[in-house]
Amino acid sequence: AILRFFIGLHACLVALLLSHTPFIRSVVLRMLCLVLGINVEQDNKQERDKSTRVIVSNCVTRFDYIAFHLTTDCLAHTKWDGIFPVSLAPGLQDFTQEGANNFVENLKSHLANNDRPVLLQPEETTSGKQCLLKFSTTPAEISDRVQPCAVIVERPLWANTATTVLGSSSSTDLFWFLFSPYTVFKLRYLNVMHRESEETNEAFTERMRSVIASALSVKTSSYTATDKAEYEKRYLDELNRPVLVTSPYATPVRQPSPELMRMSLQVQEVLPYVPRDVIIRDLSRTRSVDLTISNILEGVVSYTPLNLQQQASASQQPQQSRTQQTTTTSASSPVRPTEVVFFKIFTRQNDII
Repeated sequence: AILRFFIGLHACLVALLLSHTPFIRSVVLRMLCLVLGINVEQDNKQERDKSTRVIVSNCVTRFDYIAFHLTTDCLAHTKWDGIFPVSLAPGLQDFTQEGANNFVENLKSHLANNDRPVLLQPEETTSGKQCLLKFSTTPAEISDRVQPCAVIVERPLWANTATTVLGSSSSTDLFWFLFSPYTVFKLRYLNVMHRESEETNEAFTERMRSVIASALSVKTSSYTATDKAEYEKRYLDELNRPVLVTSPYATPVRQPSPELMRMSLQVQEVLPYVPRDVIIRDLSRTRSVDLTISNILEGVVSYTPLNLQQQASASQQPQQSRTQQTTTTSASSPVRPTEVVFFKIFTRQNDII
């Protein structure tokens, strides 16, 4: 992986130095990418319409643009916040450098003044192999003619690592790309699509998504990239939440029985300055209110007397205990037959839903 990383840096330098010789640059880049373990296959190369300069595809990995750049010399948009200029990365360009609000206008300006095609992935994030996320309307806003393309990424069965996972960063995905023996990008170009008369941007992009989903034999989803980002945040927060691990050898704490609590309340009414735990400890041994009071008065039981504030707090606890006992008694009352019937009906309704 480290050796391939430095080879990748050389590939970026070659792409920069040979920018004025596209053919030689393309051949050298493809050879270097083969060394990096990146292979591109085009199932129907003849279907690629070079006059259509907007390519729309699904998003499988963060590096899909490499496959398109090697075969079509197209540019893909990326939000670039790195130290080095984005021009060092072949096939990437930040169309929001003049402001995010001018993104669509910058794309239109590029198409009007430049012959290089543009790759758009309207899912705006990776979507896996089960479904396609909802497309943004950017392709329909910049052009009435696009060519969809279905992308499939494969790795060898004996080293079939995931191309990306929830919470992974670009550097992590890049490491696994360099670590994997090879990665195959399969591009399948579909028929060029034109906007129909009076067709809205939303309807046009939805038609693009349906065509690509049909080619991939996957379903379309109503979720967006924002929904995925929110779910990813909740998922990672759940993973990072600290978990309290209880030792199997820890001694469980026994709660005093209701009878013992009742007897301790009687003792505390007579001796309010004696801590509750001291009273309960002696009652668990004597099982007698009178004998416990006698032991405390005779000094058999050692304790630290409560101050006035602690006594006032302790005097409120008996009232809470009585309330909890009353609530427990009422909660433990038998369930009425009508309640059982309602529960069964509600459960069946949930099963139907």
